[in-house]
Amino acid sequence: MATQEAYERIKHLIAVNQLVPGQKLIYSDIAKKLNMGVTPVIQALNRLEASGLVRYEANKGYFVGEITEAEIRQLYQAREALEIFVIPDVIKNIDSKKLDEIAENFKGKNCEKRSRREMILEDIRFHLAIVQHARNDIIYRLLESILEQVYLKYRPEYLDNMRVKVTTKEHRELLRCLKRKDVDKATTRIRDHIRSGMEYVVGTIQLERPGF
Repeated sequence: MATQEAYERIKHLIAVNQLVPGQKLIYSDIAKKLNMGVTPVIQALNRLEASGLVRYEANKGYFVGEITEAEIRQLYQAREALEIFVIPDVIKNIDSKKLDEIAENFKGKNCEKRSRREMILEDIRFHLAIVQHARNDIIYRLLESILEQVYLKYRPEYLDNMRVKVTTKEHRELLRCLKRKDVDKATTRIRDHIRSGMEYVVGTIQLERPGF
């Protein structure tokens, strides 16, 4: 129980940017911050390493995971395959009322009043809100895990307001295709959206780490 609690709380610290990608993790500091013993913290870090959210370097210790270009491409390719696969089932199961609710919940908001983390999380929630209507729990959990890797390992400061506006526009276009129950156009929209997102993320990583 203590290990599970430490695991969830460390993930939360990463999610709220109190622990940032690339930061070294000191057992004693984290244990003090969580008001826990060192042992469950170490066990939690081992679990986080196994899930890819933390990395271990021999003779150096643990570090918060930082996304690489190769990893981004693989995660987005897996994401594209899953989201496209479920489109027919989503269209079969979702109705106009649910689509209107999704549109209302995720309509564009003032970028100045939200943190970059919140904006990335909102994008993830939008996609999961759609995919859940495929009624395939395995695919939902796989996609949730893929999106979590991006959310927790991508530096939020890389995201700019223009990309947020583009994403919001693409979300609206996807919802319109789903409402018309147009499988082909919805497939095209989601594929283009995911691929443009991947190229944006890769581009920001390359700018920050030239020669990577």
